[in-house]
Amino acid sequence: MPRMQNVATAQVEAAITKLPRQSNASIEQVLANARRLKIDLLAEACREELRTRGSLVLTAADAERIAEIESRVADLALRDVIELAFREVPAKEEEVLILSWIAAHPGTSYAELLKVYGRNDLSLVIGHMAYYRFGYFRPFLKDGPQSDVLLERQGGSAGMSYNLRPEALEAFRSLGMFETAAVSP
Repeated sequence: MPRMQNVATAQVEAAITKLPRQSNASIEQVLANARRLKIDLLAEACREELRTRGSLVLTAADAERIAEIESRVADLALRDVIELAFREVPAKEEEVLILSWIAAHPGTSYAELLKVYGRNDLSLVIGHMAYYRFGYFRPFLKDGPQSDVLLERQGGSAGMSYNLRPEALEAFRSLGMFETAAVSP
């Protein structure tokens, strides 16, 4: 009986190891099977993988590409990962505007940032800064919005305020991102 249990444990561990390289649809099927077979450890791993992806829907090819990026950055510090991510997937104009404003105005409010940005999709753009670079930031994602890997948020009665994480500020300065950005209220 112990040998059978070891085989089953090894199979579950192997299945869990494969999850990051699978499509969302495949993970959802594994989750359904794990629930049906009452393999709680595997079901929890599936739920965690889907939670980490958030609204990101990956094909198998996408998941494989992201897993390869993740393996490249596995041993790097957050600052180095941010620099690499934004070097390989350069910031869009609106991202530079938002990040430059926050760098120049630490603790800026959402309302101030919205006024500077000038469009109603501000939250979406902030969220997509990490979303577009998911493979790089995946090792650093915790509970909360993906953009927390770049930003520190503080909410209060006056609303949300933003600061760049120190690692992000260093990385963006190293990339020269703020040298060319002209930001005025």
